[in-house]
Amino acid sequence: MKAGLIVGFAVVTLIGLATVGGGVFLIVQRETGERVKATVTSCTGSGKYESCDGSWVAGGSLVGGNGHVVLGTIDGASRDDIGKTLDVTIDGDRAYTRSLRVPIILLVLGTFVAGTGAYLPFAVRRSQARPR
Repeated sequence: MKAGLIVGFAVVTLIGLATVGGGVFLIVQRETGERVKATVTSCTGSGKYESCDGSWVAGGSLVGGNGHVVLGTIDGASRDDIGKTLDVTIDGDRAYTRSLRVPIILLVLGTFVAGTGAYLPFAVRRSQARPR
């Protein structure tokens, strides 16, 4: 088998594994950290470039506790969520919605691409070994 094909299959496999890694990273973001309720206050941009801001209380209760109001970005929110209160996990001045839709899509696509990239060299070699 030609070296170029092997390199191409390796690149496809690595892209698939990187996509799986991205999905795992997003799941960790959404499942770890303090869980709070955030209110979406505004959104700018449109489509996949949309960015939404909001506020939440971090660190406990505001009254009689160590809580404080945080203003920041809410990843996964959209214009439809303006004025709504969402369940989120927080990391500093960034909040992440609890939706697992995007991470699951990345896991499925990444697994498919990585599996295809890893399987194709064997399929090509087997087809070349058959007598014609």
